[in-house]
Amino acid sequence: MNFSLTAFQWPPFWTGLITMALVLVFGLAAARRATAGVPSGTQNLMETAIETFQDLVGQMAPEALAPNLSLLALTLFLMLVVANIIGLLPLPWFGGDWIHSPTAFLSIPAGLAIWMFLLIQWAGIKYKGFGGWVYGWVWKPFPVVGLIINALEQLVMPVSLAFRLFGNILAGELVLRMTTHLPHGVGGVLTTFFIGTLWLVFSLVISMIQALIFTILTVAYMSIQANKDH
Repeated sequence: MNFSLTAFQWPPFWTGLITMALVLVFGLAAARRATAGVPSGTQNLMETAIETFQDLVGQMAPEALAPNLSLLALTLFLMLVVANIIGLLPLPWFGGDWIHSPTAFLSIPAGLAIWMFLLIQWAGIKYKGFGGWVYGWVWKPFPVVGLIINALEQLVMPVSLAFRLFGNILAGELVLRMTTHLPHGVGGVLTTFFIGTLWLVFSLVISMIQALIFTILTVAYMSIQANKDH
């Protein structure tokens, strides 16, 4: 596993493209099958997801920011869920080479976190104005000292987002791969099947939770920056 932040790596590049393609195909399929009647299938799933994130973001973000932020949050969540789950294929008892999640490479979560950091700062400038954004960085909670406090807070934010996502997904993949090295024979196969299945289910849950945490924290940070009272 390569922990480099600068060296180009083909595995996360290809799995990242696959992730984007799958999310795009799902979105287009839901849009093409959209009807004015009772929704079903992909349309029903997409509408439920949209309403869920609209409610979630509406409770956290300023009214002016909420509509666009809810779409960003939904897209980010879907991308991360698919990206996290890709590394769980194929199932351990099927054998074959493993696919690595793009989020199991530090460069991908770091890149996402940096872009989210820039979007968060953009939200502060757009909704508070450049002067208000600078004032929030330098003068709150205390003049000048606030710059040090806010700089540390803002810089720790993308680092924590990146390492939390990277660490959990990488650990899940490593443990899942370890289940393929259990003893052979009937007992070993059954043990591999049982442990592999349990960890696979656990990893699926963790993948969705980590995607949701990354998304919610991004929404929370952006909402705070866009809040004129902050």
